[in-house]
Amino acid sequence: MLLLIAALSEEVGGILRSANFDSVESPDELIAYRLSIEPDSQTLETAIVLTGTGRERATSAARWAIEEFKPTAIMSMGFGGGTMETLQPGDLVLGTRLFRLDGSPFYWDSDQLGDPLVPNRNLLGAARNAVEIAGIDFEQGPIVNLPTVAKTAGMKRWIGEELGGACVDMESFVVCEVAADADVPFVALRAIVDTAEMDLPDLVGQIDQAPTGGRIIPALKYLSRNPLEITSLTRLGRAAARARRSLTDFFVEFSAEVNAAGQLPVGDQINEVAS
Repeated sequence: MLLLIAALSEEVGGILRSANFDSVESPDELIAYRLSIEPDSQTLETAIVLTGTGRERATSAARWAIEEFKPTAIMSMGFGGGTMETLQPGDLVLGTRLFRLDGSPFYWDSDQLGDPLVPNRNLLGAARNAVEIAGIDFEQGPIVNLPTVAKTAGMKRWIGEELGGACVDMESFVVCEVAADADVPFVALRAIVDTAEMDLPDLVGQIDQAPTGGRIIPALKYLSRNPLEITSLTRLGRAAARARRSLTDFFVEFSAEVNAAGQLPVGDQINEVAS
């Protein structure tokens, strides 16, 4: 079974609509689905778990999901912020290394990154094949996990230039850390929403962290106080739609490739070892 772990429903909404997923009973703080498969079908067994944003939610959800679904492989996916000038909304970043930063941004430096998590080589290769066949622009590079949203262009550029990160997010490292601890092969990918030169509106940090979010009312309240932000919010919404389409197109192609092969390409070695 392939287990997809994402933070928010808007990240995987297209994937959920692309096939017949049924809801699965789960703890109140998260949402889970399982692909409905016809008997004797060669379709890849797939489950999706939505964790909500942040490390604590992602960690506890990943532990529950591994116990519940006993996956053969885990794919951490969702939206991310670009730290490279070449990345545009909707581009995918395939994580070759996963790093973690803690504490205040004032104290971040390259020495704090520590040892990376390294994804399963065969899964990463299969993901790249699917991206190329789907015709999605992408980069391969390190994903840097942050304890907070990278809201400013300056912060994202610094992570790209000084730390070598390709993009930033808030969940992939801890999800893959749980997978590694459970000896489950993993891979991580992010679809870019905000680019390296884009500052995010304050609204981004004010939205409910639950998997379903609840974004319409907060957005309307925010616009009532900040009417000039409508342009930036509209731009962000369009970027999110492009990112969601890329994740959907990737999943459809990845599933087709795996279904044709008859198994997940995890190989003999569960995950790589950082050198």
